[in-house]
Amino acid sequence: MAAIAVVIASCNSGPTAEDVLRKSYQKCQSIQGGHYEMTLKKKWMSGNDTIITPYICDFKKLPDDTIFGKAFNLVEHVEYLDSTWSNYYLYTGNEEVFYGDSTGTIVSCDLWAKDIIAGRHNLDFYTPLTNKSSYPVRTNTDMDDENIFDKDHSFSLSETQLDGKPCYLVDILGPADEEPDSIYGMQTIRYEINLWIDKEDYMPIQYSIAFDNIQQQDTMYQYEEFKLLAFDPNVDESKLTLESIPKNVVLKDYEPYKAPEPLPEGSPAPDWTLPTLTGEMVSLADLKGKVVLLDFFYKGCGPCCAALPVLQSLHEKYKDKGFIMIGIDPIDDPEEDEMADFLAKRGITYTVLFSERKLYQTYQVWAFPTLFFLDREGKIAKMHKGFGKDMEEELEADLVELLEKR
Repeated sequence: MAAIAVVIASCNSGPTAEDVLRKSYQKCQSIQGGHYEMTLKKKWMSGNDTIITPYICDFKKLPDDTIFGKAFNLVEHVEYLDSTWSNYYLYTGNEEVFYGDSTGTIVSCDLWAKDIIAGRHNLDFYTPLTNKSSYPVRTNTDMDDENIFDKDHSFSLSETQLDGKPCYLVDILGPADEEPDSIYGMQTIRYEINLWIDKEDYMPIQYSIAFDNIQQQDTMYQYEEFKLLAFDPNVDESKLTLESIPKNVVLKDYEPYKAPEPLPEGSPAPDWTLPTLTGEMVSLADLKGKVVLLDFFYKGCGPCCAALPVLQSLHEKYKDKGFIMIGIDPIDDPEEDEMADFLAKRGITYTVLFSERKLYQTYQVWAFPTLFFLDREGKIAKMHKGFGKDMEEELEADLVELLEKR
């Protein structure tokens, strides 16, 4: 075992944080299925608002299943702006189904297991009860929780109440990163888990995970809180079959996403007139005679953010040599998403414009970031999807080649 610092808030004869977690683990292991209700409070790293989403789930663990490790019927209630709706997800072990009020899609495990696995991170569960490992602390692995006692974490234990229930509160502080990661330039400076465990039966009834990260001089905060509102260990297996889907729902067979064909090199770039942060209008037609690099990005995209310093460097190096750098954000709201502050903290001085989502569809963009080099006539010369550190030299080489053409 790695060295563990354990701080006990109670007297020396009381339990340790490890004692409480071990007993809670045994409690979770004893649960093989049931019905629960939970709420999830989530603040994304790139957002300012906390979103509260209720969930209802029926589940049964499937020890031999390698996709989810459980059969489940999950209902997600969504409130966004002035609209409310429900999303329904069913997994039987043989197929996954997702549907709304009248239509849905059925996905065969035999045919599309890799596609199901690729998308399973989009579903939120009360993982201490539903994951195969049943560990009370949810960590960052996609399926099974790693043993946190094998990691360099510090633990503290105290006693509190949650909604009138006496609880143990286990606070877990993870190690900070010594330096930014090599992919996104992100550095975690605080990683904290808080876990409320019922003193009577050691059921984990709430847990939260919080991060403070730094990227390009910007400190960002992300928070998730999962609260168990109700739990019944009795499994209603009738809810875990295809027959549980309402008869009025029309299902279609799953078809994998097909990316649109990219706009061909040599074709004119679709025109646009878009506003800057200050409301000034910029038209693509006004940029003819210059070599232009269009970067379709948004603030919640890790690779997009990693590309910004490189694009800023190209702007500074070539702005007086016939080059125009343009960022186009079709996702964020300039004011609500505080884009002026976001860009200022990253030292972005090139022009950033804001568009409707229709524009990135017009440009056949399906991955972010997507970058288009336009020649002096406004035609598409090169396109790059995604961003990695190895692209920096490639982008500059493409730019120099276009600048040298007359």
